[in-house]
Amino acid sequence: MYSIVLAGCLLMLGGCVSRGPLIESSARVVELDDTPFFPQTAFQCGPAALATLLGASRVAVTPAELAPLVYLPSRHGSLQIEMQAAPRQYARISYRIEPELAAILAELDAGRPVLVLHNYGLPFWPRWHYAVVVGYDGARDRVVLRSGKVRRQELSAANFMRAWDNADRWGMVLLQAGELPVAADKDRYLQTVAAFERVASPQDALLAFEAATRRWPDEPVAWVGMGTANYRNGDLQRAAGNYRAALQIDSAQSGARNNLAMTLLDLGCPQAAKAEIERISAAQPSGGLAEAVADTRKQIEAHAGTADKASCPAY
Repeated sequence: MYSIVLAGCLLMLGGCVSRGPLIESSARVVELDDTPFFPQTAFQCGPAALATLLGASRVAVTPAELAPLVYLPSRHGSLQIEMQAAPRQYARISYRIEPELAAILAELDAGRPVLVLHNYGLPFWPRWHYAVVVGYDGARDRVVLRSGKVRRQELSAANFMRAWDNADRWGMVLLQAGELPVAADKDRYLQTVAAFERVASPQDALLAFEAATRRWPDEPVAWVGMGTANYRNGDLQRAAGNYRAALQIDSAQSGARNNLAMTLLDLGCPQAAKAEIERISAAQPSGGLAEAVADTRKQIEAHAGTADKASCPAY
């Protein structure tokens, strides 16, 4: 057993001599020293690392409080899916960063620590470990972490990357509603916010989608999300405007048109709602959307003899 462990350590440390620095020597020294620290107990690096990240995002929570959400006793650890889901319970958006060291450095420059998954073992005998990157030193080519029972652990960039490579370079940051990561991928952000929306308050969901419409004003999905948040918030006029914005970008967005029809009906505009729902081809929606469209049609038909209010749009 000892020889296997030693071999794993040699693999971790070997091969560094011929590599140049991974962080530009001209890069500034950054360390988010205010990031809290929670020493991990046995096997529970996941709750400890997540409490560290949430604490840095101004959420006061302990590893013990997080353990029921992320720790799986049968696995003696935490899976990434639970680590990403748990922050939504605290009004935070967990965003998976690009799998590049530059992405970590950029988030640190923006004042955000980065939670990473490391593998200190071998392919056939992994040793998974969550840690939080809180700083880097370009001149010394080193990164600083909150890790395990060590408040301030320094690793060479090469050793850090080797352990990160072995874990497929998984890492995430936490965002408050309305914030965007430094290098935001549109599809990934929208998927992340869609998951956040399911448990978020309408106001937080609105802030998250507003940020998306500012960054990607030509993305209809962002406008649909903003419309739904406004609808949930009771602002039907704004919701209708958001759905129209989505349809101006892509008139084939059946979901946006269905939502617009339902919103118009709620605004007391059944004839305008009927005009919108009839623009959806019967062959276009499928699955859950087809059911939603069929339900909207039934609700509109129930108001077939009702005239629109004077404030309703022309159709």
